[in-house]
Amino acid sequence: MGKIDATNQILIQALSCASKGVMIQDVNRKVVFFNHACEEITKWPKKEIVGKDCGDIFKCHTSTGMCLTEKFCPGMEIFQGRISQASRELLIKRGDGSEVWVEASTSAIRDSRGKVTHIVTIVENVSERKKFSDEVLRLKTLSTLGAFTAELAHEIKNPLNAMHIQMALLEREIRDISRVGEKAKKELLDTVSVVQKELIRLSGFVEECLHFSKTGELNKSYVDIHEILNEIVSLLTPQAQLNGIQVELEFHSALPKIKADRDKIKQAMLNIMINGVEAMPDGGTLRVGVKRNENGSPRRRQA
Repeated sequence: MGKIDATNQILIQALSCASKGVMIQDVNRKVVFFNHACEEITKWPKKEIVGKDCGDIFKCHTSTGMCLTEKFCPGMEIFQGRISQASRELLIKRGDGSEVWVEASTSAIRDSRGKVTHIVTIVENVSERKKFSDEVLRLKTLSTLGAFTAELAHEIKNPLNAMHIQMALLEREIRDISRVGEKAKKELLDTVSVVQKELIRLSGFVEECLHFSKTGELNKSYVDIHEILNEIVSLLTPQAQLNGIQVELEFHSALPKIKADRDKIKQAMLNIMINGVEAMPDGGTLRVGVKRNENGSPRRRQA
């Protein structure tokens, strides 16, 4: 009996010290175990959680505010026998009033007869991962949309120009036809005028599409390349670590600011570093550094 108690004590200590959140609930969805990592992630102290319904505390919901407490709660689905385990991303309320995205992986705990008596949920903060994914999606969407609008604009612009020229020729011919009555001529000219106005309007729309698809003028200012790279690394590190990649920064001291378009250079460097992460599926080290070149200006290098 003493050996079993000692084993249970070791298991409890191991769960309490685990780096990921571990929460155990009974059939009434009351929390019976809540480790330190869960406290760190949720900002709720253990004493305020144990014995309470997790749904009343965390108010699990989506980014649109749809509540997941009952209908879509993975724990409830397990207790009701619909599934035996589940993994979902949930947006929860934290003890400090903020919200955080977590990945909750829930499994059933059964007794000797196979009846579900408890559920155990592994909780992980995935906010940084989602932030990275959203940023990558935004960049790819802008790139795709830009290419599409450029192609669309060119496909429309040439026919519009041809139509505009033909309408100008038609207008000139109508004015030269002496046998056409003044009333009929006016009606024809009014029709031509309406068409020409619409063509001008469409041409303006096409020009706007072309302007959007181009990089446009650079909005240059003096920027701190060190600061930009730190922002990128903060964004990239969570995803890199999931792939077993360590990101290292190397800087020379007293680097001057450089004149550049901050948003565009940040996007360019992020794209390069994402390619570096994707090129190392088995893990590795991504080294990014900045040093002066021979004439004293900063030079970025990547390995």
